[in-house]
Amino acid sequence: MICLKGEAFKPCLEVLEVLTNAGYDAFLVGGAVRNKLLGLPVSDFDLATSAKPAEVVQLFDKVIPTGLEHGTVTVMYLGEAFEVTTFREDKKYTDFRHPSGVSYLGSIEGDLARRDFTINSMALSKEGDLIDLHGGQKDLSCKLIRTVGNPADRFKEDALRMLRAIRFLSKLVFSLDTKTEEALTENAHLLKHVAIERLQTEFSKLMEGKAVNLALKQLVFCRVHHYLPGLSQMASTLTKDVDLSLLETDSERWAWLSSHADQPVSFLKEWRLSNNSIKQAEHLITVSLEVQREGWNNRTVYDALPDAKACERLLAVMEQRNPNLTEIDRITSKLPITSRAMLVVTGDDLISWEQSKPGPWVGEALRGIELAVITEKIKNEKSSIRRWLKQWRTQ
Repeated sequence: MICLKGEAFKPCLEVLEVLTNAGYDAFLVGGAVRNKLLGLPVSDFDLATSAKPAEVVQLFDKVIPTGLEHGTVTVMYLGEAFEVTTFREDKKYTDFRHPSGVSYLGSIEGDLARRDFTINSMALSKEGDLIDLHGGQKDLSCKLIRTVGNPADRFKEDALRMLRAIRFLSKLVFSLDTKTEEALTENAHLLKHVAIERLQTEFSKLMEGKAVNLALKQLVFCRVHHYLPGLSQMASTLTKDVDLSLLETDSERWAWLSSHADQPVSFLKEWRLSNNSIKQAEHLITVSLEVQREGWNNRTVYDALPDAKACERLLAVMEQRNPNLTEIDRITSKLPITSRAMLVVTGDDLISWEQSKPGPWVGEALRGIELAVITEKIKNEKSSIRRWLKQWRTQ
């Protein structure tokens, strides 16, 4: 018996109760069960039930048809979202990623048999009874990632499972079951059938993990890196022991990885990162290279804001040292301004003073004023800036 008490579980238990009171079987499944058994926080509650989607819709006030083709709807209950999926088995996979369809089942047993890994194939009733038909609890205690059934079959059905296996290794600090590892190595080439966006999502999660170094080495050992964008030439980088736990954001982690590519921006575009994410990573790399040349000073800190600490963490990883965030705070606290918006003048002021037409000179002048202010050559006052501008225009 596993206790499901606590505020986090209350809405979930009530949804299960609505389903079971209506005469349907219903269970908590997947990652929520795994995390509960590991004593980790549970935030996403996925439910499996004998009720068909149309029957679930009738039981709750607000239901969103998020995946009807897979028998899934999202129940909104007490401000929380619950993915509720009808017991199902997958029909034949045709593209190494998606089943051609699903068939509804009357019991949980077949539903658990279709899942990827044993640690994700357990179910919990609202009373706390565990259904574990594939040795998931034992694999949790042994810290093993093992597929449900034949690993080669599981990976040929859905090639993304291979990268998911290494992502779970990274997150949970587990290791791959021997047969699972062998099948992963043999079938790594199937990853070329998976959309880059899906690979990127899994890889981002992989880089967040506590065992990211072990995971990156596993990528190389299983030859997975040959089938991921831009990584085939990065084996030495991926297998090098560096403390990536110092990096706190996706932007920092992607900046670190892309900094080892010949063309970081092209590398990130190949991974289909958003334009904003690429811009952030590029900024971190650019400033970090400047700091390597000049060190941290008023200008480099100012140019790095609001990402100066992120740059310092990135530099610390690159230089294999501890980050000196105190120095960043010290310099930042003494800056006269921390953004252009804090200048007492605007481009319109400059145009008015000089009685000139707008042009590139305005941006150049504002940049010069920023540098003069942050290096304390002039004060952030209109009179000081106007005198500086007259001198600058005569140069």
